[in-house]
Amino acid sequence: MCAWQYLVLKMKTDDGQGEAESRRRETGGLHNQRLPVRRNRLSLPINLVSRPTASSLQSTALGRYFTKFAVLRRPVLFTLTLTLLCLLVVSVQARADLTPDQERKIREAAPEKATVSPKQPRRVLIWNTPYMEKSPHKGYTIPQGAFAMKVLGEKTGVFTGVISDDQTLLLPENLKQFDAIVMNNSCGPWTTPTDEAMPRFARFGTDKSKITALLQKSFLNWVRSGHGVVAYHYAIGAGRHWPELNELLGASCGGHPWNEEIGVHVDDPQHPLTAAYGGKDFRITEEVFQYLEPYSRKKLHVLLSIDTSSTDMTVKWLRRTDGDYALAWVKPYGNGRVFYSEFGHRTERWWDPVMLRFYLDAIQFAVGDLDGPIDPE
Repeated sequence: MCAWQYLVLKMKTDDGQGEAESRRRETGGLHNQRLPVRRNRLSLPINLVSRPTASSLQSTALGRYFTKFAVLRRPVLFTLTLTLLCLLVVSVQARADLTPDQERKIREAAPEKATVSPKQPRRVLIWNTPYMEKSPHKGYTIPQGAFAMKVLGEKTGVFTGVISDDQTLLLPENLKQFDAIVMNNSCGPWTTPTDEAMPRFARFGTDKSKITALLQKSFLNWVRSGHGVVAYHYAIGAGRHWPELNELLGASCGGHPWNEEIGVHVDDPQHPLTAAYGGKDFRITEEVFQYLEPYSRKKLHVLLSIDTSSTDMTVKWLRRTDGDYALAWVKPYGNGRVFYSEFGHRTERWWDPVMLRFYLDAIQFAVGDLDGPIDPE
């Protein structure tokens, strides 16, 4: 009944004639004969309930609601109700937050030691979108990503991570306390103050567009002045609301033709950031974007790309004609350092020790502790 979970509801019916009538209607009235009576039980095979009886159903409001529809013999409306319930269950589970088991897996997978020692104490803003309710990644990857980034700092001691969606931190006097920002799947117009945040910007007036322009200018100037950006997966989606961010990150999102296992080619096996993968090609299962303008290898130093010889290139919606599907890169932005990676959609990626090493090295690269080529190809 829905793609993610299977939900079937069968009512225990003592009235054989009623069941036969319902089944006759379902067959379009082609047969007038009395159909044999079947005795059914309610079955919800998702560990929601364990095979309750019709009498136990009557003891709950939801059960009485379902029973009412069954008794009234409204199969279309009944089916619609069940479909909506199924979607509700999926929605609730999709929003599920970080679990203790996931925390344990992330802590165990995080590196014990950083690649290099920090040149000075580092402070990193782990940025969540303040428009979380509209984010397609709000439950199954953003909490896990934020926790993983903070654990990388805690476990190795090379930076202090601050998880926040407080938009006042984007003001110049507040941004200066950070060496880098991690854009944790932070999509949406996150430089536009939310209604809840507006009172904290009272000294700037009530015009959201002017405050947005102020925060955008503050952020871009902060990066240009020598700070770092680490962005992954759908953080690039914020460029839909802010084209200058696409320029900073190096590309715009052109959709995700793949959500499967792909082959990954290491474009620069000598770069310190690809050391996490041993400088060797590998395979990974992930939702994968294709990147469009302003993407160009003339502007980027590409680290990883899709190996088109070992990836399904018959998927739909491919928009590039040059076969160039980059997955991770670094680039300068003024005096700042920018790292972007495709990886970070699937929940299980956040306890992948290799990816966590890759991202720890990226943070150290962004703050200036880990040296490596950044000039475009």
